[in-house]
Amino acid sequence: MQGTISMLTPKCNIRDVKLSDDEQILAAMACPEVASMHSGGFRDIPDVRRYIDVLLKEYENGKFRTLAIAERESDILLGCITIDVHKYFPRAELGYWIAIPHRNKGFMTETIIAIIKYGFSSLRLVRIQAYHSVDNPASGRVLEKAGMTCEGTLRLYNGRSDEKMYAVINTDILPE
Repeated sequence: MQGTISMLTPKCNIRDVKLSDDEQILAAMACPEVASMHSGGFRDIPDVRRYIDVLLKEYENGKFRTLAIAERESDILLGCITIDVHKYFPRAELGYWIAIPHRNKGFMTETIIAIIKYGFSSLRLVRIQAYHSVDNPASGRVLEKAGMTCEGTLRLYNGRSDEKMYAVINTDILPE
């Protein structure tokens, strides 16, 4: 997965994160659910820029990739999606977030469908999976709309909530 990635969907430009996305990433940290995905969030623009620098280095090593989800016309960052490809098996795990003002508009479903298709066609994956907190059922609806199937609930501990696991395999029929 080395090199630049850019996928266009009807509403989105799925692309590498860039330094100019810093203000949108910082603004998204106002949402506790988004901030929790980043160890409590970022305090300021220098924090965000250090994070983006890490992403840029990760693009070079090819292990996993966090991509920007940008609005197609304006190229303004709406959220991010990570595809973490397993080193030895042809499978990957997705992680994602979208800023509050852009939720419930179909951006994430469209992005996940595009990433699944990319994973199966370009990366030759057999399985793609994702988890979501049981406290966030909207995330589960997004995964279902993207063609993923709920496989069960993972019970967690230490005050964390349980998570639902969804997956899709390369022989499943995806929505258009």
